[in-house]
Amino acid sequence: MYRLTERRFARAKPILDKYRERLHTAGDISAGELERELRDCWGVGYQALKGIIEDLAKRNHYRYLAAYYMEHSSAPGVVSEFKPVLAKMYGIRSYGHSPDRESKREAFWQGMKSARPGK
Repeated sequence: MYRLTERRFARAKPILDKYRERLHTAGDISAGELERELRDCWGVGYQALKGIIEDLAKRNHYRYLAAYYMEHSSAPGVVSEFKPVLAKMYGIRSYGHSPDRESKREAFWQGMKSARPGK
């Protein structure tokens, strides 16, 4: 599985910062455009990108960007690889079987609204 190395991070930082700023300002982004730019930047495929996004979620500065991508990168729903990561971010035991998933998810995203873009 591909990981987010410091070299990969440095190469993609302008892209990540652009989409992070847009997400914090507008409240949404095109997950497809973010994916395309990152795949082009790193020369990786969709499967490789999954592990990199999981690592990105561990960086507090980019956690909302990673979460947004995980929620919106695939239709009709979240892919199985991202469910445990999102569950941990939301503070629930299981993404698929948590009765309070939506309330915890909503609280997570409220946190983004109160966070300043520069932090």
